[in-house]
Amino acid sequence: MNLQSMPGVPGALDIAHDPRVAPAWRCTSRDQALALVSHELKQPLNVIQMNARMLKRLPASSASAHVRTIAESIQRAVENQTRIINDLLDFSRVRTGKLALRCAEVDLGKLALGLVAALRANWSTGRIRTELRSVDPLLCHADAVRLEQIVGNLLDNAMKFSPEGAEVVVRLSSESGFARLCVADNGCGIAPEFLPHVFGLFSQAGSAANGVHGGFGIGLALVHGLSVAHGGFVKATSAGIGRGAEFSVWLPLHRRSRP
Repeated sequence: MNLQSMPGVPGALDIAHDPRVAPAWRCTSRDQALALVSHELKQPLNVIQMNARMLKRLPASSASAHVRTIAESIQRAVENQTRIINDLLDFSRVRTGKLALRCAEVDLGKLALGLVAALRANWSTGRIRTELRSVDPLLCHADAVRLEQIVGNLLDNAMKFSPEGAEVVVRLSSESGFARLCVADNGCGIAPEFLPHVFGLFSQAGSAANGVHGGFGIGLALVHGLSVAHGGFVKATSAGIGRGAEFSVWLPLHRRSRP
């Protein structure tokens, strides 16, 4: 039976062109496509990663630094792509309401400082400075894994758009019942006309609109989605191109930790 031919039953083409429902239908279709494509891409990446690990264990890899370097390069590339795909899957789950949060009491300050310490060792071209402006622990009722994604994506974004020798500042504070995480950089900055769209998926502006850094904008879109899922909100500010940017996330403090 062809439902499209039945009176009163709209087909996909009719829905796509109906101004009343077309935007929602397109968003749903996009989210379903993202989930499907991301899932299908993970399998070949798993195979590549497994073979890269096997290559590192071969006697030839131990005997040849060149072979080992190739294997490690492949593995790093696969890990980066896997992280992008996982972010896409998580973004799709947030948009469709299928993201399950495993919430518990989490100290946002302690979690953020731990991530900063880990990233410092891997960022040789710049430095990260932290400022903890709260005497009390920043306790949130949240999913620790998702908070790590929020903090990690903000730090990754700041480091990616910062020039060599730059400083990224991470500030942690308490404001009106919310824990605030602020990540500021003195990198390429954001054009005023792009600021309202900076947390949108596939809205990456690049460096001064020339695409030097490129990307899909998945990380910031996920930061926004995960923050809202925890009852929080986000904000980005910048004085313009070449003048750095500041990204802030506010998350509700756990009731017993509110001042």
